Amino acid sequence: MWGEREATRARWMVRCRWSPVFAAALVLSCAWCAHAAPSPEDTLFIPGTVPYDTKGNKVEAHGGGMLQANGLYYWVGEGAKYSASIISKSINLYSSPDLATWTFEGAILTGDQIKGMPFPAPYRIERPKILWNAQTQHYVLFFHCDTPEFAYPAVGIARSQNITGPYTWVRVFKPDGEDSYDMTAYVDTDGTGYLIRSVGNVFLGISALTSDFLDTTGICSWGPRGEGPALFRAGDMSYMLMSGLTGWSPNPAALVSTVAPRLCGAWWVRQPNPATTEGGNTTFNSQSTAVLPLKLGDGSTLFIYMGDRWNFQGPGSTYNASYVWLPLLPRSGGQGFQILNGPFKDPNVYTDGRRP
Repeated sequence: MWGEREATRARWMVRCRWSPVFAAALVLSCAWCAHAAPSPEDTLFIPGTVPYDTKGNKVEAHGGGMLQANGLYYWVGEGAKYSASIISKSINLYSSPDLATWTFEGAILTGDQIKGMPFPAPYRIERPKILWNAQTQHYVLFFHCDTPEFAYPAVGIARSQNITGPYTWVRVFKPDGEDSYDMTAYVDTDGTGYLIRSVGNVFLGISALTSDFLDTTGICSWGPRGEGPALFRAGDMSYMLMSGLTGWSPNPAALVSTVAPRLCGAWWVRQPNPATTEGGNTTFNSQSTAVLPLKLGDGSTLFIYMGDRWNFQGPGSTYNASYVWLPLLPRSGGQGFQILNGPFKDPNVYTDGRRP
């Protein structure tokens, strides 16, 4: 008989019946069935659970993002929460060939590496994202750096020539002289890097990065008020997914879009709520952190909503946070995208945005 750890890990593994090249595609089940026990052949990941790494430890990569390098997927995120202030001690990195088997690459940045803050440690380390700078041939790590009481909302930067590190501390700063809270970082198709963050918790400010990705060049686009921003491009349009501001409690997601060829100068148009089925009023008890574009066998792209279930009011509270990943599909008969909350079988049935 499997114990809880082995059963949970099995949910993150699949006997792939499609091309090995696309064996990484996710197979998800409904968010409210988090304690069901489907067979590994049917389900890779149950939203609201936590995968285990190859050494049998829980994957702690909250508020993070995903990128590909060296033929692997790399999942970067916050370490486990601790203390009454709900903070993390490190930024963790995991690698996987298939989005099912995770190897812990290490804590690529810890609080004792942070220099230049006008307050003593410990520090708040949140929303880590890694960008590849093709010009400098460096991986650049960004994160929301702050005190436990949010007394100095800023952005921390470190970089490395290897995605797994070691990462060299660069600086902590307030981008464009503004308070910076929840954030993400994004590289557009033309190679331009952008920092997107909640400016003073009033609006989402978008700034192009300098060519080395180590500084911002001024706010060049203004998004709505929100946090947990996640950007992705589909065709000729760019989209930004976000949550409202309700602390650790979930709320309805929001989606905006632009037809601007570059994010600088973009005007954002609000799209329909991307989560409208049962549980959508709390985005299926989750908050957005990233959108993963996954290439399928026919060359089309399946977008995966990556969210955190912070579990603020659940057993163990945020110290027992988990993950919610769901397919993000073009809305049927309308504009925008929809987070599909339900059985997610062979991912190739979603080619060209089709529904099973």
